[in-house]
Amino acid sequence: MVHKPETKTDRRVLYTKMFLKESLLELMKEKPVDKITPTELCRHANINRNTFYTHYYSVRDVLEELELEFSEQIVDSLTIRFSASEYDEMLQEICRIIYDRRDFCKILLSENGDTAFFNNVIGMGKPFVIAQWRDSGIELSDEDMEMFFAFIVSGSVAIVRKWAASDMKQTPEYIARLIRGAANGGIDGMISKK
Repeated sequence: MVHKPETKTDRRVLYTKMFLKESLLELMKEKPVDKITPTELCRHANINRNTFYTHYYSVRDVLEELELEFSEQIVDSLTIRFSASEYDEMLQEICRIIYDRRDFCKILLSENGDTAFFNNVIGMGKPFVIAQWRDSGIELSDEDMEMFFAFIVSGSVAIVRKWAASDMKQTPEYIARLIRGAANGGIDGMISKK
């Protein structure tokens, strides 16, 4: 992600960026980010194109900034709150953050969104999760651990995507338990095949 250097961040810059981000999310309800032009985004945000180019090189840069802000929120929350023994609580916290930012997440998880981003978000816990599996006595090769983790991430994203599509009617805690149950079932299958 390439961002233009800011000379100063004042309220006008913050408001401009906020309007661009909100407008982008509105437009993404209708079409993918790569089909949205800077002109269209600026018109929707009621912002001059020159102002847009003062802050961003492309529309995708706006989305990447939104994604970075969201992933930093998750990392900050998890870093502050959890130790290596609290996997369930970590998963619940991620689901709570997704729920709290549901409008944003529903757009990113839609057909117009960027689901690769969610693979990366859930994948942030990879070293922690693999270490926890090893500590619990699971003896698989590094390659098998990597493949299984990829399977868990894909399944987790599928569950969260379905949750978003249903307007997140279930609680974050319920979704975290569902993901944990699916992961545990998969672990048992991997161990028993060994």
